Amino acid sequence: MTLLAAIPYASGFEIDRFMADLALRLKARGLRLGGVVQHNDGDCDAGCLSMALEDLASGTRFPISENRGAASSGCRLDATGLAAAGAALTASLADGTELVIVNKFGRQEMLGQGLRQEIGEALMAGVPLLIAVRQDVLPAWREFAGDEWVELPAEQDAIEAWALSLARAAA
Repeated sequence: MTLLAAIPYASGFEIDRFMADLALRLKARGLRLGGVVQHNDGDCDAGCLSMALEDLASGTRFPISENRGAASSGCRLDATGLAAAGAALTASLADGTELVIVNKFGRQEMLGQGLRQEIGEALMAGVPLLIAVRQDVLPAWREFAGDEWVELPAEQDAIEAWALSLARAAA
């Protein structure tokens, strides 16, 4: 069974909420999760979302948007928060994690940064990983992941069935 699954989604789809809700659902089914989901908790002074990554193993939230002030025209990713979330993801691999969820493979990962290294570490550790990939980023995802992944629809029941089948196979 393939340990890597991606959920392609269209721009405009509320993937952050979808992934957070999915993580809650999988935890309720008893899966030990590692990884991170994104929460968009409000607006920065400049009108961008205040973003944080939640470590699924501990519940700790790491702010990842840098407030650049009222005169700025957009958000900037806070690399310190992203690095702290990445370290938490790596630490969860040693704690019996049954499934790693990474909110998305995005621009930073396309550039060889973001959580790219941690995604690789999870796969090298043999831990199943689920990630969302916006459709316009799929070519970069395919270049990174190769052919050894399964595409899942953005449907909670289908994803839950995939995740639970992996947990049963590992038991």
